[in-house]
Amino acid sequence: MHTVMSHKFTTAASAAAILAALALPLPSTAATTATGSSHRYELQTRMVSQYEAGEFDGTLALTVYPNGIVQGNYRPLDGNFRPVTGGLDGHNIWLDIGNGRRVHLIGTFEHGVLKAVVQHSGPNTMTFDGVPQGQ
Repeated sequence: MHTVMSHKFTTAASAAAILAALALPLPSTAATTATGSSHRYELQTRMVSQYEAGEFDGTLALTVYPNGIVQGNYRPLDGNFRPVTGGLDGHNIWLDIGNGRRVHLIGTFEHGVLKAVVQHSGPNTMTFDGVPQGQ
């Protein structure tokens, strides 16, 4: 009876150790194996709604790392800075702007030019475009 109890305890302890190991964060292979330098972009942006008049202008500062991670800040002309996170795979880009209720963009990023659409529910299509400052 003692061996059955020991076996159950050993099995439970092994399962707990495996679960604990799976809960630990693992280092990202892409983040640790990428080589090269990051690139920084300063963009003038414009967001336009298909069904609403006017546009929303701002600036977008992005840093693109060799592993495809994108980080930065967005600042609408009438507001405060908002954090930006995302990824770049070739010319395809996705960005999340803000905390909590994020604006999710998908599109392309080539030669410092951003062409994206805002993903949201409903029929309204919103474009979000950015060009290097000074162009």
